[in-house]
Amino acid sequence: MTSPTSAGNVDPIRQIHFQAQLLNAVEQAVIATDLDGTVTYWNRCAERLYGWSSEEALGRDILELNIPSEGLPQVEEIMTCLKAGQVWSGDVVLRHKDGHTFPVHVTDSPVFDDSGHMVGIVGISVEISDRVRTLRALSSSEERLRIAQHAGGIGTFEWNIRSGEVTVTEEFCRIWGIGPHRSIRVGAFEEFVHPDDRHLIATSMASSLEDLVSYTEYRIIRQDNRQMRWLARRGEIVRDEAGRAARLVGAVYDVTDRKSMEEQRQLLMQELAHRVKNTLAMVQAISTQTLRSAPSLEAAGTVFSERLAALARANDTLLQESWSSASIGVVVEGATQSHNDHGRIHFGGPDVRLGPKAALALSLALHELCTNAAKYGALSVDTGQVEIMWHVAGEEEDALFRFRWRESGGPPVKVPERKGFGSRLIERSLAESFGTQAEIGYEPTGVVWSIETPLSALREATPI
Repeated sequence: MTSPTSAGNVDPIRQIHFQAQLLNAVEQAVIATDLDGTVTYWNRCAERLYGWSSEEALGRDILELNIPSEGLPQVEEIMTCLKAGQVWSGDVVLRHKDGHTFPVHVTDSPVFDDSGHMVGIVGISVEISDRVRTLRALSSSEERLRIAQHAGGIGTFEWNIRSGEVTVTEEFCRIWGIGPHRSIRVGAFEEFVHPDDRHLIATSMASSLEDLVSYTEYRIIRQDNRQMRWLARRGEIVRDEAGRAARLVGAVYDVTDRKSMEEQRQLLMQELAHRVKNTLAMVQAISTQTLRSAPSLEAAGTVFSERLAALARANDTLLQESWSSASIGVVVEGATQSHNDHGRIHFGGPDVRLGPKAALALSLALHELCTNAAKYGALSVDTGQVEIMWHVAGEEEDALFRFRWRESGGPPVKVPERKGFGSRLIERSLAESFGTQAEIGYEPTGVVWSIETPLSALREATPI
């Protein structure tokens, strides 16, 4: 069986008709013009794409049919290329019969006669509106994904297990502190990981699939600023048609802040347990000594309650500062407030920060001094006064802290025959807390209590 074009005596009319049928069968618009731009051929796809029938288009100037005015400069560019004997291909905006414009991909080729002279142009065009919309949607989707990854601090990667190449995103590179990369060799990551955590990352198929996809946390050393950061990684295996692991797709994100909070929470729990233990020990000691020295259970209950209240006030002061330190002025004011209704306790000195241990010890000592002064000393009479002063001498590591309590205007003072718990607390507790000896003197004009200790001893942050 032969085609119409394979016979020896081919009818030219039939050959042209056959060729036209072939061109009408293709899914691209095929248009031919002479050098003046007059349309000489217009296939059926061109009719559908541009809205003009073949009868309407033939013999008309192509510029009148589908070239919008804004496309004329591009027509000149195309003609320059074609007259040089070259094929031009690219995206242009053309016009439909009803006036709306749309993007089209065009390939224009020059047509030559047997002597090599250019006699016309054949253009093949296809609408790309759907492709443009798809590409724009894809681009928009990728942009949203990029923004979401940056906002969430999530970097993604795709590891080709066979080739060892890892395709990475912009956020991935930022997290690791490396320059912008599209891909990186998987072995390069090992040098970025903290030496103690390199066993936690799987970089070869020698590792089990569970290791490759399991949730893992490890430390890295960022390459830009050398900071240590904690990363978390999750992955998923993608298999080929044979069921073999081909790719690992996963995500990494920075969990340094969370790890830091966990460490702080653990330290706080340990510190809280330590403080509770020591506070209970202090309460037990106060209880035992109060009951031992009190003349009656009723008196013991009153004194014990007052001492617990003093301890609670000191704790409240420290809680306001997150138990890190407290201003000595705040500690003194809190400890003496209940005995200073008439403004007979005067205090002053530079702002010195006390560590938790020193703040509690000073607060309890001042409570005992106020209690004794109210019962037997200057605060037991209307004319009595108490002066509390402190200052710092020296600089830096050699600085000395001096603190003094002085009573005046009270009844004559004499040395007590025996020392109760309050006196022992005043003398010994401060010695243990400040690392020095606290001296109490029973001068005729009133009780004097003084401390001299290195300033560094007061700032010790170790809890009681």
